[in-house]
Amino acid sequence: MAFEQIQNLNDFKLKARQILPRMFFDYIDGGSGDGGATERNASELSKILLQPRGLINVEGREQKKSIFGQEWSHPFGISPMGMCNMSREKADLHLAKLAAKKNIPICISTAASTSLEQISVLAKGNAWFQLYAGQSTELSFQLVERAKKAGIQNLILTVDVPSPGNRPRERRDGFKLPFVIGLRQFLDLALHPGWSLRMLINGIPKLAHLQESVNADVPVFDRYSGRGAVDLKFLKTLRKKWQGNLIVKGVMHPSDALNAVNCGVDGIYISNHGGRQLESAPAAITALRNIKEVVGSNIPILFDSGIRSGEDIIKALSLGADFVFLGRPFLFATSVGGLKGAEHLVKLLAAEIDTTLAQIGKRDVESLGITNIATI
Repeated sequence: MAFEQIQNLNDFKLKARQILPRMFFDYIDGGSGDGGATERNASELSKILLQPRGLINVEGREQKKSIFGQEWSHPFGISPMGMCNMSREKADLHLAKLAAKKNIPICISTAASTSLEQISVLAKGNAWFQLYAGQSTELSFQLVERAKKAGIQNLILTVDVPSPGNRPRERRDGFKLPFVIGLRQFLDLALHPGWSLRMLINGIPKLAHLQESVNADVPVFDRYSGRGAVDLKFLKTLRKKWQGNLIVKGVMHPSDALNAVNCGVDGIYISNHGGRQLESAPAAITALRNIKEVVGSNIPILFDSGIRSGEDIIKALSLGADFVFLGRPFLFATSVGGLKGAEHLVKLLAAEIDTTLAQIGKRDVESLGITNIATI
């Protein structure tokens, strides 16, 4: 596929809307309620201005970024996302190959549609694992052991899903897991024959980690159940069991960040789940500024929610993030062009980062700071 008409991340979204059946596009694109938090993430980022600079030699620009003892080619990676294969058949594998080829991290979700072992092999050392826990502590720790055996070094505990988010778009579309195909869904699929035929050939995606368990009535992961049992006690137990880097994702309050730090975590991941959990949640970029003030530089801060350009990445890094992740854009890019689509997205982001560095008088992303912000 030619990508001349896709020159920013929104172009991927517009194209994906044409390709994907409505219920799957809405699943990827949707947020909680009417999408207020999702829109707020982007709008608050847009209000932040960067400070242009001149008369500075910016030749030889570099965007390598180091975190957790590993150097990455870019300061961004792939957020954990469930059921990626709904965007395109084998999307999980495409993104794993992308991570290896472009030397960026991919966060494997507990709700992935491909096993963590398969993704980890293809990612060639660039895979992290994101854990949903709460329904069964025993089964949660089984997943942790699988991640350890797969050679994964970075474990992310997501803590912002004490109950399922309110997502009316999904209910209007009749989106359910496992999939239920009624007349409306059948017509939706019929209007998108390219996607539907590929899925028919490759099989409807399923939750890969809904696998064997000691008790057949207790799944390893159930999308419609909450994880309210994930508390400080659980975090302390997980810290004892996991010897690699432990990161807590979904942190939006300074006190929660400090509690996690006191439990011995290795990283704080600021995110409001892309606006998919609480419609009235503040923008994640606002939480970044507040949490950075209390955490300081003592622990790495990761960030996602609302990032839609290279300039957004520069803003987050300048405000204190050590690394940035993107979710939806990678699924839209994969739905449009598979691995090549995802590669084009990385190319666009890298070019935007490079141009932005030049405009603000910087040669590398490691030296970004608050002085690069003009107004907030």
